[in-house]
Amino acid sequence: MQRVRNVVWPRGGWRRSSQYFAHRVARLPGTPYSIASGFAIGAAVSFTPFIGFHFVVSALISLLTRSNVVASLLGTVVGNPWTFPFIWLWLYTCGNWMLGVDESSVAVHFDMAVLWDFVVLGLSYVGGGLIFGHWDPADHQTLGQLWSSIVDIIWPMLVGCVPTSIVVWALFYFPVRRAVIIYRHNRILRRMKKSERHGIGPMLESAKEKIGSAAKNATKKQDETP
Repeated sequence: MQRVRNVVWPRGGWRRSSQYFAHRVARLPGTPYSIASGFAIGAAVSFTPFIGFHFVVSALISLLTRSNVVASLLGTVVGNPWTFPFIWLWLYTCGNWMLGVDESSVAVHFDMAVLWDFVVLGLSYVGGGLIFGHWDPADHQTLGQLWSSIVDIIWPMLVGCVPTSIVVWALFYFPVRRAVIIYRHNRILRRMKKSERHGIGPMLESAKEKIGSAAKNATKKQDETP
């Protein structure tokens, strides 16, 4: 029960959790481009109907584009139980608009249970085949039946996710890149101030004064020498 409560409302509140999440992203190793691109890829992949494969797809695209893989996995958090209903509804509507389909004339029953069964059974079927070499014919037949019942929904979503993912990538890439640059700049400034507080700054000033006085003494001796 406590775990469910933490998911619905984090212990430190949403604001503190968001700040901690942003801090973790900014501290990732890599260039600002790789971190921002990776996170944007994860967010963009969340706006696709490939439920259950977001981690895999985002990691593969990140490797191909030399982006930060960890950042891409963190970016998939954009797709979550609170946002998925709105994402899927948008993809379906956008896809029908691009295909020129009049939604009022198409009666489609969006059954989340069927879609979930298809994802779970599909993962089990593919995993069992790749790991154990066992491709169950019964599961294959069941997957075909489930697919036939959701294909009218998946196809518009596939069409709608293409432009949507491109826009989402751009919307996340530029702000995240700027945030990473600012975070690292501020961290350098904090380290410099910390060094000054610990006495390194005064030590350098003292060393400069000693070097300056030694140079003056040497010049004075040279002037006094006939």
